[in-house]
Amino acid sequence: MSNDCENLYKVCRTSAGLTQEQAAELLGVAPRTLSDYENERTRVPDDIVDAMSRIYKAPLLAWWHLRNTSVLGKYLPDVVMPQTNGDMTAQLCIAEWRLRQVVDEIQRIMENGRVEEHEKMEFQKAIGFVRQINSKLLSVIVYAEGVTQ
Repeated sequence: MSNDCENLYKVCRTSAGLTQEQAAELLGVAPRTLSDYENERTRVPDDIVDAMSRIYKAPLLAWWHLRNTSVLGKYLPDVVMPQTNGDMTAQLCIAEWRLRQVVDEIQRIMENGRVEEHEKMEFQKAIGFVRQINSKLLSVIVYAEGVTQ
């Protein structure tokens, strides 16, 4: 696990106001097992992290877990959590505005059904913008789920 988020399972539990015993009961595991998870003695199974995310009302915990414990985590987009409803709205507006531009660029490049050699750099740049848009949209989704829990 990465050192910059050490004991994130514990941080999320305590932020939810739960003792280890309370959380263990809600998760259906022994307190000793939860302690082992929080002290990195045992890998936390994905289904337990899913339950932690719901119980602790910490949707980013699941994203962080996958990003840091799975070899496939490198394929997950970055998430920059909006801090307010206004931030969430701004992220959506930026994503929508940028998406319109990128769609036009990709359509122009792909109008002949392929990416020409002289267009490859421009196409890669457009795909980079699609990744940024994806990140903004995922951030909005995670924020919105936290608001409605």
